[in-house]
Amino acid sequence: MQKIYGMTAACALVLVSCQIASASEGHSLPWGDFLLRVINGAIFVGIIWYAAGKLIKKFFTDRREGIVREMDDLAKRKAEAEANLAEVERRIADVEAECAKLLEEGRAQAERIKASILAEAEKQAAHIVEQAALGAEQEGKAELEAIRARMAETIVAEVKKSLLDRLDAKTHQKLIDKSLTKVVLQ
Repeated sequence: MQKIYGMTAACALVLVSCQIASASEGHSLPWGDFLLRVINGAIFVGIIWYAAGKLIKKFFTDRREGIVREMDDLAKRKAEAEANLAEVERRIADVEAECAKLLEEGRAQAERIKASILAEAEKQAAHIVEQAALGAEQEGKAELEAIRARMAETIVAEVKKSLLDRLDAKTHQKLIDKSLTKVVLQ
């Protein structure tokens, strides 16, 4: 049935093309010549259809099946691409969450390091203050000893001067001898 429809369509096509060609030359169509031409065209189309009909049909069938396969493949690839896109978007969200987490951990670690540095600095400051206090105390004691030594020297010098003013050389010699005797006898 399809062959008949195909032949009829081919004949109609040939007929229309012949009519267009004749009309363009400006002649009216002689019906006898026209009928021979239509039969000739039908035979030509029949031979072509008989010789290459299966190949033409196979070509268009294969082409249709190829297009269907390609459409199916494209649909599969589209689904895969959408799945990959969803996976990439999920990974991006995970990466953003991980970055936020790492940033927060970094801040917490920085705060711990800051607290540790401040504690160490306070400890060192206390040690420096303690060392300064000890140094000041030792310096004060040394200064006190130096003042005492100067005072003792000044007192001894004053007492010696006072004694020398009160005693003459003879009395002085007697006191020295008396002191030496007491020291030796004891």
